[in-house]
Amino acid sequence: MKRRIPYLILSALVLGAAVFYFSDSESKDLIALSDKTVKKKKKTEEERRLFVNERIEYELSLQRNPLTGEIPLEEKQEEFENAVIAKQKALAARTSSTYVPRGPSNLGGRTRDVRVDLSDNTSNTMLAGGVSSGLFRTTDGGSSWTKVSPNDEIHNVTAIAQDPRPGFQNIWYYATGEGLGNSANLGAFNVFGQGVWRSTDNGLTWTKIAQTDSTLESFDSRLDFISAIEVSPTNGDLFIASLNRIYRFDGTTLTTELDQSGANTSLLTDVVINSSGRVFAGFHGSQGQNGVWTSPTGNGSWTRIAQNGSPTGWSSVGRIVLATAPSNDDILYALFRNGQVNTNGQVEADLWHYNLATDTWTDYTSKLPDEPGGNLSGNDPFSIQGGYDLVVSVKPDDENFVLIGGTNAYRITDITTGSTFERIGGYATNQNYALYAQGGVSHHPDIHALVFDPHNANMLISGTDGGVHRTNILDGVIEWTNLNNNYQTYQYYHVALDPQSGADIVFGGAQDNGTTIGGTDAGLPNSTQMNTFFGGDGVAVGIARRNGGNDVQLYYGSQNGNIRTNYPSFRGIQPDGSSSQFVTYFYLDPDNSNALYYAGLTTLYKTNDAENVQSNTWDNLGALAAGENIVELATTRGAYNPASSYLLIGGQDGGIYRVNDPQNVSDLSSAVNITPIEIVVSGSNTYVSSLAIHPTNPDIVLATYSNYGITNIFLSTNATSNSPSWTVVERNLSAHSIRSAAVTEVAGETIYFVGTGRGLYSSTDPTTEDWDLEGPNDIGFALVSELVYRPSDNRLLVGTHGNGMYETTVENTLSANDFTKGELGVTMYPNPAQVELNFIGEIFDTADDIEYVISDLTGKVVKKGTVIDRKIEVNTMRPGIYLASLKANGKQQTIKFIKN
Repeated sequence: MKRRIPYLILSALVLGAAVFYFSDSESKDLIALSDKTVKKKKKTEEERRLFVNERIEYELSLQRNPLTGEIPLEEKQEEFENAVIAKQKALAARTSSTYVPRGPSNLGGRTRDVRVDLSDNTSNTMLAGGVSSGLFRTTDGGSSWTKVSPNDEIHNVTAIAQDPRPGFQNIWYYATGEGLGNSANLGAFNVFGQGVWRSTDNGLTWTKIAQTDSTLESFDSRLDFISAIEVSPTNGDLFIASLNRIYRFDGTTLTTELDQSGANTSLLTDVVINSSGRVFAGFHGSQGQNGVWTSPTGNGSWTRIAQNGSPTGWSSVGRIVLATAPSNDDILYALFRNGQVNTNGQVEADLWHYNLATDTWTDYTSKLPDEPGGNLSGNDPFSIQGGYDLVVSVKPDDENFVLIGGTNAYRITDITTGSTFERIGGYATNQNYALYAQGGVSHHPDIHALVFDPHNANMLISGTDGGVHRTNILDGVIEWTNLNNNYQTYQYYHVALDPQSGADIVFGGAQDNGTTIGGTDAGLPNSTQMNTFFGGDGVAVGIARRNGGNDVQLYYGSQNGNIRTNYPSFRGIQPDGSSSQFVTYFYLDPDNSNALYYAGLTTLYKTNDAENVQSNTWDNLGALAAGENIVELATTRGAYNPASSYLLIGGQDGGIYRVNDPQNVSDLSSAVNITPIEIVVSGSNTYVSSLAIHPTNPDIVLATYSNYGITNIFLSTNATSNSPSWTVVERNLSAHSIRSAAVTEVAGETIYFVGTGRGLYSSTDPTTEDWDLEGPNDIGFALVSELVYRPSDNRLLVGTHGNGMYETTVENTLSANDFTKGELGVTMYPNPAQVELNFIGEIFDTADDIEYVISDLTGKVVKKGTVIDRKIEVNTMRPGIYLASLKANGKQQTIKFIKN
């Protein structure tokens, strides 16, 4: 009997550990209690800025044209246009495999805004925006979410607004382009927006507002980065806060209302509107237009009511955010960066209160949180990370009840009489970096939205780097409810799939959200939920089976070199004296899991005892002759054979090298340079993004590069020769950044896959056939960061940077649709199915018994019996793609279905 592996997480973000119990019907063996040797140490502000820059530089290195050092905007535009054509073709041909989500469905990613529908008095309808994942909508209060932004459009949602006028509340808007806290900071064009989208059917379908459009992936408009949008309650005009500019859109004309002429183009603005239609705008503190402006209607007649030096003591050096008091149109709050840093024990923002009726400002900065018991970098005193996380909000029925957000969330019930703000989310205390988890539900740091329910002034919804949560703000002790249910927004760098056939454990390293684990074999209730396993920036991951397949060993880590494992004990295993790139890279041989390789920048480390490896037991294999950083590794599949097994090494300067019999080499002197002649290696900054070896034929290798402006996809059919030859197989993907690859074989047919900056593609022969878009309605144009293939059951795991993980069972394209032999005239529903299959057909009225056999796409029988009451129960089956074969009266019919 195959053992299932339930597990419990013990403060994983803090301890970096999990508790694993291995059990079957006969025994329960406790393997490890906790990893108490390492605690997650929160980055200081200087370290955080450094790490953000390193993260951005990592992304830039994947994209830059090696010859110019720039990202070619015209090629990014062509990549998008080609993807649109590929999607149209895929939808017309209906040839794609079916992809099922693997989550995380219960963990959320970076969310800049969330809004509750004004027209739904039950408060069940909400919209939320993921920065790299799209716009999501719920109609059941967050019990489930559906992505409603087009999969072939911009994913980076930064602001949401609804027309508040009665009779017009079916109109919604969402804006795109994150200008702070992402790769935009160093000119990486992943987070450029393309204006504003509009919906007239209450958020179900969306159309881009043409007047706000701009060239994709190119900074040619201030609307490439939008930080806030609001709709006038008097006339429905849309106000847009973009870089250094406030726009007004009246449905026809886009008008510039305020502008920082000649200002640095990277400075954010803000806009809010009170219930009478008065508009307030905030401008970055370092420029001449700095401060707060107001207009009675937003249509001209602007007056500056605050700026540096006026009122006395107002001194802003950065981002400013505003909030009106719904219960009093005269009240406004302004929270802004003051240039101080909490590493020096200083509060990093100022908070001011404005009364329009008296034209007076009151400084409440002294009430911002600085908790007793000591300071903690990035946590206390009040930290805003340079303005990356900065929000102020006012309770709808109480002008003095104020909330603020930076790294943490805080409340003060009466700003006039209260002494200081009280922590209600983010980190648990100012004594450590454990997550705030009153009541058992964790609340993530980095607060971007604090939004009140318009139908219940006591209910607060937060948008953070951990998704969407809700609470009753009047509770004495604030406990949050997790609303991240099918809100699939994680940004994965690397993913791993359990090597055991049929097992469903998945493991992934995510940007700034640590390492997550999922799967029913890991104790989760379904295949889409996950638990956080380790903190920091997630990196490479690996899964091995030990003890005859009964135990699971995990390999994981965090940024800049950290690598750990959980078995037979939790421990750090980074090779002594090593260093690594920001996204720490290592590679576990999936079929020979005794072999683990670690990329220490230019130096390669290996161990042939991965189960018991320690920091001081690695073999140092030295550097490649070219001395380039090692960024990609791959090994031949199947049982290890010294005579035929090899290791491929990919470098950051484009080199590809083959090391024969890698488990028995002592250095890299024997590495054979097999780089395609089209690639110039020396100092070229050309990034080898993936090396995929055929599961049964080691001569077949697919090699990809991620940079723009170069040749990106190569195929070799003689990779084991002394001088392998390569064929360029880009075809219709010549403009794409290629991020990942896999070579699969099903029933003798080889199918090639590549993950790109705009979706997943496949081809059965890329030397003669174009690449087809896979999962056009599922994966869409998400960035596909990694592909993992398990040959034993043809399972393909897809890791995306923004929409979590997906999975499919690779089908033989020659026979996948040939299911009509011996028709019984039966129709089946629903498809996909979760609980049962239902059948319709006259055969059920004439046949005594209808036998069925359900098999997976490899032919393995998973269930059989007799159809009862025209139904087959499938609730206990694993998610995947199956064939249901029915037999009656000497006839047969086979129907393909999906089990969710």
